[in-house]
Amino acid sequence: MKYLTFIWALAALLLSNCKSSPDEDQQAVAVEEDTTERLDTVLSRRDIAYLNQLRSSTYAIAQNAAIDWSKFTMVASSQDDALVISPFRPDTSYYPTYGRLLRYSPDSSMFVDLDSYNMDFQKNKAGKLYPIEHGPDTEVSLVDLEKNQRSRLVFLGPGNGVEDGGWIDSNSVVLIGYYEKDTSKIKKAVIWRYHIPTKTFHIYESPDTSIVGQLLNWRKERFRQLQ
Repeated sequence: MKYLTFIWALAALLLSNCKSSPDEDQQAVAVEEDTTERLDTVLSRRDIAYLNQLRSSTYAIAQNAAIDWSKFTMVASSQDDALVISPFRPDTSYYPTYGRLLRYSPDSSMFVDLDSYNMDFQKNKAGKLYPIEHGPDTEVSLVDLEKNQRSRLVFLGPGNGVEDGGWIDSNSVVLIGYYEKDTSKIKKAVIWRYHIPTKTFHIYESPDTSIVGQLLNWRKERFRQLQ
C-alpha cells in the first residue's frame, strides 16, 4: 500500500553505520554535532533519560506500565534526502488549537507537529476541549519557522500511529509509536529517531508486542494538556 512505502523502504535497509567495538560508549556524537552522528544498536543513556521524562512516560509509570526503553534495538538506518516539503502557512486557528501540543526545538526555531494532520478539537458544554479524529492516517511534520517550511517526517496508514515525540537535542527528533510490519497484522512498538543535519533516520523496535497496548493511550494523555 502506498502510504506504507516510507516505512517499508526504511525497514528494508541494512544497518550500515553501527559500530561494533564494545569498548566505546553507546553513543558518540562528533564535536561538529550538526554534521555527524554515530549511534549504536541500542538507545543511549541520554536517549533513555529523555524518553523517561516525557509526560506520557511518567503517566505510564504511575499506571505501573513503564516501558523498558533499553529493550529497543535498531532495525534500520538510512539517509532520506527526499522528504515531502511544503510552505508553512498556518491559518489563524492553528496556534490557538495546536499550540500547546507542538514540540519546539531548544532554540524555538523549529517544532514537531504531531497532531494537526488528522486531529481537530472542539469545546464541550463545560468549555473543555475534546479531540475529533479525521481519518485513520497519521502524519508527523517538522516545521522550520525560519524557512517557513513544513517537512513530512512520517506518514502512516490505518493500523499505525505516533503517540508522542520531542527533541533529544537541538538536532535530533524522536517519535514514539507503532506499526504493522507485515501481513500478520501484529503491531510493533517503534521509535523513529531523525538527525536533521545529516537527514538520517534510525528506527528502533521492541520485541515485546505487549508494549503496543501500553502506547495506545499515550496520545490521549497528551491531549489532557488542553483541559
